[in-house]
Amino acid sequence: MKNKINIFLILLLTLGFSCNDSLEEVNIDPNTFPSAGDPQILSAAIGFMGYIVETDLNYSESFLWSQYYTWGIGVSIGNEERYVSQPGDFNGYWQRAYANSLVDLNYITKNSSSAAYRGIANVLKAYLFQGLVDHFGDIPFTEAISGAIEDGSILTPNYDSAETVIYPGLVTMLDEAISDLALAESDLVGEDDFIFEGDIAKWTKFANSLKLRVLMRTSESSPQGAAIQTLISSGTFIESVDDMPFIPYSGASGDQNPMFARAEFGVGMFYFASNTTIDLLTSLSDPRAEVFYTKATTGTSAGSLRGIDQGTIDEEPFTNPDTNYSLASPYSYGDSNPVILMSPWEVWFLRAEADARYGTSDDAETAFSTAIDLNFSYMDVADAASYISSLDFAGATTLDDKLDLIGIQKWISLNGTQEDEGWIESRRFDRPASRIFTDGGIFQTPLLSVLPSGVHPSSWLYPESERSLNPNVLPQREITDAIFWDN
Repeated sequence: MKNKINIFLILLLTLGFSCNDSLEEVNIDPNTFPSAGDPQILSAAIGFMGYIVETDLNYSESFLWSQYYTWGIGVSIGNEERYVSQPGDFNGYWQRAYANSLVDLNYITKNSSSAAYRGIANVLKAYLFQGLVDHFGDIPFTEAISGAIEDGSILTPNYDSAETVIYPGLVTMLDEAISDLALAESDLVGEDDFIFEGDIAKWTKFANSLKLRVLMRTSESSPQGAAIQTLISSGTFIESVDDMPFIPYSGASGDQNPMFARAEFGVGMFYFASNTTIDLLTSLSDPRAEVFYTKATTGTSAGSLRGIDQGTIDEEPFTNPDTNYSLASPYSYGDSNPVILMSPWEVWFLRAEADARYGTSDDAETAFSTAIDLNFSYMDVADAASYISSLDFAGATTLDDKLDLIGIQKWISLNGTQEDEGWIESRRFDRPASRIFTDGGIFQTPLLSVLPSGVHPSSWLYPESERSLNPNVLPQREITDAIFWDN
C-alpha cells in the first residue's frame, strides 16, 4: 500500500496538482486534449490520412472498379465485383475523413498562429475534400466540421454544390495555403510532419500540383484554361520522386502499410490480376506488367502472367491454387510500401494534358515522356525511351488522339500506388468524344454485373450513417450518377 501511495504522490507532483487545485482545474474533459499543439494535431491528421487513402480509397471498390484487379479464389465473389453497393459500405471513409483528419486540420487552420502549420493543413484539407467530392458529388463543405460551440454548433450541416461552391472553394483554400507557405519559417515544422518533415518548398510544390489537379479535373465540364496557363507559368510543382508527398511505413508491427495490414488481418491478399490490365499491357509490349504483377508459378501458365476476366472467378476451378495466377507484386503490395498522395508522373501527365488542351508554357510531348520515364525509373524498369518511342505521341495529330494516349498511360502508371486515382481518371478520360474505358473501350463488364453491358460505376452512395443522422442529407445517389465533371 505504501508503494502505491508513493507512486500516486509522484504522479500528482509530476502533473503539477496540489491539494489547493480547484475541481475545475483537475476535472479536465479528456476529449479536448488541452495540451495538444500543432505538432501533435498535424501528426494525428496525417496518421489517419494514411489509412483513409490506402484502405478506404485504394483498397476498396476502387481497387476493383479501376480494373487493375479482380476477385480471387477462396471466398464467394463479393458485391463490389458485381457492382452492387450498399450505403453502409462507405461509412468508414466518410467518418474518418470528416471526424478524424478534417477535424484536426480544421483546428489548425482556425487556431494556429503559425503560417507554416496553417499552410500545410489547408493543403491536406483541400486534398481530402476533393476526394470526398470526387466520390460522392455534393457534400457538406461550408458548414462541415462546425459542431463545436464556438463554430456554431452545427451538427446537421447542409450540403453544398460540388460544382459551384466546393471546387472553387478548393482553389481558394489552396491559394490561402500557398500564401501562408510563402510566409512560413522553414525550420518551424519538424518530424511531426511525416510527409516532408517541414520542407516548405516541397509543400508549396504539392499545393501548386494539387491546384493543377483541381483545375484540370473540370476540363470537360468547365474549362479553366486561363487559370491553368497562369499557374503553369508561375508555379513550382512536384517534378521528381524527391518532391513526392508520401506517408512512409517501416513495415514493423504497428507501422505497416495500411492496405497490407488490413488484408493480412483478414484473409490476406486474394485478388488476382485483371485481364483488363494484362491484355492492354501485353498489346503495348509494356515491360511494367511483370513489375505490377507476379508470374504464375504453377499450372499451364507457369512462368508467365495469367489474369482472369473481370468477375469470372466463379468460372475457374475452385481447387486451383492461387499460384496458377498473377497476383499483386511487392511493388503493389507490401508491409513497408509508402502511401503516395500525389506522384510526379501524375503531375507530368496533368501538365501534358494542360498543354494539349490550353497551350501552356510546357511542351505536351516532353511532359508526356517525362511522366512515363519517371514511372519506369521508380519501378526500376529499363529502356523507357524505346517504349515511349513506340507510343508515337508526336504522330497524334488531333486533341482526341493526344488525350487518349495521355489517359491510357496515366491509368497504367497509377496502378500499384494510386489505384483510387486511377479509377477517378478513368471516368474523366472516358469522354463523349472518345470512349476509351467504357462502352466498348478498355474496361470489361464483369460477368455477374447488375449493370447493363458497358455500364460501370461513376460514384459512391451517401453513407448509411449520414442518412441516419443528418436530416439535411440529399436524396440517395445511384452508383451510375456522374460527378459534375464526369461526362
